[in-house]
Amino acid sequence: MLSLDFATLKEAAMAVALGLMMGLERERSGFERTQESHDEPQRRESDRGESLHGSLGARTFALLTLLGWISVKVGGEGLAMPIAVQAFAALLIGLFYHQTSSPDRGLTTEIAALAAPLLGMLLTRDALLAVALAVIVTLLLLSKPWFRAWIPRLHREDLTSAMQLLIVFAIMLPLLPPRALDPWGVLSPQKVGWMVALIAAVDFLGYALNRVLGSRRGAFMTGLVGGMVSSTVVTVTMSRQAREDPTFCEHGQAAVMLACAVMGVRVVILAGVVGGPDLVRPLLLPMAAMVAMLLAAVWWTFRSGSARTAGAGEMPLRNPFHLKRALGWGLALATVMLVSAAARAWFGDRGLIVTAGLSGVADVDPITLAVSSQIHTSSLSAGTAVLAIVTAIAANTLAKAGFAWISGGRAFGQRLTAMLAASLVVALAVAAVSLKM
Repeated sequence: MLSLDFATLKEAAMAVALGLMMGLERERSGFERTQESHDEPQRRESDRGESLHGSLGARTFALLTLLGWISVKVGGEGLAMPIAVQAFAALLIGLFYHQTSSPDRGLTTEIAALAAPLLGMLLTRDALLAVALAVIVTLLLLSKPWFRAWIPRLHREDLTSAMQLLIVFAIMLPLLPPRALDPWGVLSPQKVGWMVALIAAVDFLGYALNRVLGSRRGAFMTGLVGGMVSSTVVTVTMSRQAREDPTFCEHGQAAVMLACAVMGVRVVILAGVVGGPDLVRPLLLPMAAMVAMLLAAVWWTFRSGSARTAGAGEMPLRNPFHLKRALGWGLALATVMLVSAAARAWFGDRGLIVTAGLSGVADVDPITLAVSSQIHTSSLSAGTAVLAIVTAIAANTLAKAGFAWISGGRAFGQRLTAMLAASLVVALAVAAVSLKM
């Protein structure tokens, strides 16, 4: 039996709220479609009446989610009641679609309505998952104008590449063994596979964003999103694109610098979460100086005349899914990981700075997490930890400058190296001053 307590009423209200969230979007979408499709007042009035009486709106969706919730509460642990309610809802929605369908009408609203009772049922088992799925459904309903605007700009080759990426992430990566194969326990096939797939994914992300948003805004978004994951990967992919299309040079440089700025923010967040305020305080100033310098360089690059005129047309980029190139980069990364692990084993704690420089060539995050955790578990001082992190960032920055020269050529690497070096010098100077204070 249903008990009238606060938790039960709260759950019922959540069921209604989820239905209202989806239904309001559908109702508003139908109203906008009627307003935009017809200009004649008489025709608009008749179509408006049709949309009001021929569509599933907010109240219907709210009742469907509430009905699904009630079916579980009344049915208890059995499945008979939820199945019967879902079948009844499907029958009603099917009859409604049959009576109101037109040649140009889709099934999106009806499919969402079928999901509404299921979300109400799921709410009784996992409220967080039900809310997350309801938000996803609503976002999919909202995304129709975006898909209509973006899909015509993508070629069949682009969609094929996206499917290949999905196959790599969903099928190939889970099959790789997670156990490390080297004596130091760092070279995991699954970890290396994730890096290879990540390179291909960022490569495709930059390609798709440039096709949809244009080279300038696409490069900005690639640097921002890619920097959250790996600024080194962004450097490699932007360098390759700049070599293929020289007009993309300034945009690629700005994307790399933006990704490096995001890396600085990410390092501070990781150090704060693991090491606490004792580590963040001395680390904050050098990282803030580096990020400010990089953002100023990004602004100057985007404001320069060459950046405004470059890439005015559509860039002649090739197939974004370069798995062979990604495998080559993954092999190079695995080599660096092995060398770093061997150096760490040989030098031990006394060679922490050397180890930080070696491991920073491949990735800054591992050494950041390692020294941040050692502040609480060993006698490592915050100053030494900051010096190790800044050393890793310096090595990583120099490595990215090298990748820019090798993959992007002199025109791409020279200017980018100067800007990265300037930000690095500022960070090292501020770190040296702050450590002496």
